[in-house]
Amino acid sequence: MESNWDEKTDVVVAGGGLSGSVSAIEAHNAGADVLVLDKAEFAGGLSILSGGVLKCVSDVPPATEYLRIISSGRIDETLIRPFAQGLYDNLDYLRELCQINGGVVQVHSSQKGLGQGLYPLPGKEAFYEIRVASIPGFKGFSWVQHRTLAAVNLMKVVFDHLEKRDIAIRTSTAVKRLVTDADGMVTGVAAQYQGREITIQARRAVILATAGFEQNPWLLMQYLQGKPFFSMAPLTHTGDGIIMSQKVGAALWHMWHVHGSYGFKFPEFPIAFRHIFGGERNPRRVMPWIAVDRFGSRYMNEYQPAPQDTNHRPMELCDPDIPGYPRIPSYIILDDIGRRRGPIAQPLSIGEQAYHWSKDNSVEIERGWILRAGTLRELADKIVQRPENEGLMDADTLESSVLQWNEVVSRGNDSFRRPPGTMIPIKVSPFYAVPVWPVISNTQGGPVHNVRQQVIDAFGQPIPHLYAVGELGSFFGHLYELSANLSECLYAGRIAGKEAAKEASWGGLAGIDSHGTLYLPGHF
Repeated sequence: MESNWDEKTDVVVAGGGLSGSVSAIEAHNAGADVLVLDKAEFAGGLSILSGGVLKCVSDVPPATEYLRIISSGRIDETLIRPFAQGLYDNLDYLRELCQINGGVVQVHSSQKGLGQGLYPLPGKEAFYEIRVASIPGFKGFSWVQHRTLAAVNLMKVVFDHLEKRDIAIRTSTAVKRLVTDADGMVTGVAAQYQGREITIQARRAVILATAGFEQNPWLLMQYLQGKPFFSMAPLTHTGDGIIMSQKVGAALWHMWHVHGSYGFKFPEFPIAFRHIFGGERNPRRVMPWIAVDRFGSRYMNEYQPAPQDTNHRPMELCDPDIPGYPRIPSYIILDDIGRRRGPIAQPLSIGEQAYHWSKDNSVEIERGWILRAGTLRELADKIVQRPENEGLMDADTLESSVLQWNEVVSRGNDSFRRPPGTMIPIKVSPFYAVPVWPVISNTQGGPVHNVRQQVIDAFGQPIPHLYAVGELGSFFGHLYELSANLSECLYAGRIAGKEAAKEASWGGLAGIDSHGTLYLPGHF
C-alpha cells in the first residue's frame, strides 16, 4: 500500500468511454470527488466509433425471458432481471442527460420487425432502439472517423456533463496497476503519466472501464479458438483492466466471447476494417459476394442476423490434417457488377489512423488489396500464390463454388439460410477476391461482477472498493444482442457510480483535490 500519494480523490475511473464517463457523472452526482484517467490520446474509446444505437425495452418480464435464453446459462440469474430493468430505464435517463445541450433522442419503433430483439425468441417484441439523432450546432469531432454521427453525439452529451461538473478527464494516462492494502482492499491506482509513474489514492473506490483485450495478441491467442483475429478497436485496448483485476484476485468469465465478424486487415494499417454491412440484417439489401475457404469451398451464411456479429464463429474450424485453420483467411468473391455497387469496407478510426475507402473499390484494386482476374481460374491462380493461402486454393473447387452459388440464386433457396433478397449472381468478368479474417468489434470477457458492478474474486466474494463496467466483463456471455453494449454502458455506469460513491471514505475526509488540465486543448 502506498504511503505517499501523488494525488488523492474519492473515486478513480479508469477509462473515458461511455461507461466510464457515466460512472464519473453518477459518482459526482452522489457527492464524490472523481478523476477519470484515459490511456488514449483522445477519450471516447470504442463507444465513439460505434453505431450510436442503444437497445431499450418496453416491458421488463418478456425482456427478462429473452435475455435469459440468449445468455444460455452463462450469466448468473440474479443479474438478468436487473439488466432488463436497466434497459427499461435507459430512455428516460438518456433524455435527462440530453437536457444539457438540447440533444434530440430519436425512438425507433419495431416496424416490420426491425429494431426488435435480434433473434426469433419469446420476448423479442419488447425491444426497441434509441439514439441521439442531433445536437444543435454540433457537427462532430474532427479526430473521429465515425460510422454514424449518433455515437459522436452520444459522447458529446456525456463529455458536456463532465465539463459542467469540472470532472477531470486526463488523457494519455495509462493506469498500470491497482494499489491494495494488506487485506486486499483496493486503495488507489498507479498510472503512467508524462513519462513517469504516479500514484493516486481512491478514498472510496476504483471503477475499471478500460474496455477489452482486442489489441492484445497474447490474450487473443490464449482465449480465442481461431487465429489470427484482428480488431478495429483502438490500439490502446490491450486488456489492462483484465490483467490488473487478475492481479488482485478477480475471477473471469466468457473470455472466448467476442462481438465480431469477418473483415479486412492490410499491413499498411495497424487496425482492421469492417465490411460495409452493419446493424441488423436487411433481408432486401444485396450483399454482392460469397465467402470461400482457403481451398475455394463456400461454407457459411455470409449475411447472418447481425452482419457484424457471430460470422467469425464458422471461421474457427481447426483441421489437424493441414494442420491449421482452412477458413482463416477466407476469401470473398465478387464480380464486376458487385464491385461497382459500392465500397466493400467501412474503416473506423481515431486520430491519424483514418483511411477513406474508394466508392467503387478501384483504389484498393490498384493498391493490390483486391485481387482482379479475367476468369475464376485466373483468380484462383492469383490467390494460390499469396503467402497466407499456402498453396491450398483449387481452381476447380472455386469455379464449382461460384457455379453452385449462381444456381442457388436462381432457385432463391440457400442451404446456409441466406435470405434470397440479399443474393445476386457472380457472372460478369472481371472477378475479384479479397482475403478476410476474423475481425473483432469488441471482446465481451473480463472480470466477473455482481449486480452492484463489484468485481468478484475467484471464491465468489467482492473485491473491496473495486468495480467494473462496460465491455470489461460484459453481461453478454453467449449471444450478443445488437446495440446493447452501449445500453449496458448507461446501465452499468449508473450503478457503479452510485455504488462507488456510497463506499465509506477510508483515507480521510473527502474533498476537492487538484487534478490538472480538464481536457487537452482542442479535444472536445
